[in-house]
Amino acid sequence: MLNSVFLLYKRFSVGIRTHVASFFNRKQLGSVGTGSIIRPHCLLRGDSLKNVKIGKNCYIDFYNVIECSSRLKKNGKAITPELTIGNGCNLGEYNHITAVNRIVIGDNLLTGRFVLITDNSHGKFDMDELNMHPSYREIVSKGEVVIGNNVWLGDKVSVLPGVHIGDGCIIGANSVVTHDVPSFSIAAGNPAKVIRTISK
Repeated sequence: MLNSVFLLYKRFSVGIRTHVASFFNRKQLGSVGTGSIIRPHCLLRGDSLKNVKIGKNCYIDFYNVIECSSRLKKNGKAITPELTIGNGCNLGEYNHITAVNRIVIGDNLLTGRFVLITDNSHGKFDMDELNMHPSYREIVSKGEVVIGNNVWLGDKVSVLPGVHIGDGCIIGANSVVTHDVPSFSIAAGNPAKVIRTISK
C-alpha cells in the first residue's frame, strides 16, 4: 500500500515539475505549439532563443541542450540564426541541438539518446587556428542542416553542418552524418553511408 502511494506521489510530482518547466521554457523561446512538452533539466542557451520555433505535440525529454546564438559572422556582421522543429517530434534524453546558421527539422522526428545536430564548428582548420585554444577559434558553418519528415535518428547519431536528410530516413546508432542522405534511405557508419534505399 505504501509503495503504491509513493509511486502515485512520484508520478504526480514529476508531472507537476514537467508542466512548470514547460511553462518557463516556453517563455524563453520564440514559439512553442500546443501540446508540446519540454521536460525539466533541459538547458536553453544563446542570445537568439526567440528564433527557436517548436511545433505542436512535441516531446523534449530530460537533459536536452538547445542552443541558438548569433556567433556566426559574415562580412563582420552577425548572422541571425534560425532553429525550427516541426510538429510531433520526440527528442530522447541528452540530445544537443546547436544553431548559429539555420537548422530546420521536419515533422515527427524521433531520436534516441545523446544525439547531436549542429550547423557549426570551432575554427577553419588552418595552421593559425590549430595553434589556438579551440574555445577561442572563430565559429564557422559549412551550411544549414535540414532534416525531413518522419526521420529516425538512433542513439549517439551526430548530424554535422551542411547536411540534408530526406523524408523517411533511418540513421543507425553511432553514425556520423557528413553528407546528404536521400529520402527513404537507411544509413549507418562513420562517416554514414547509405546501406539501403526503400522504394515502392
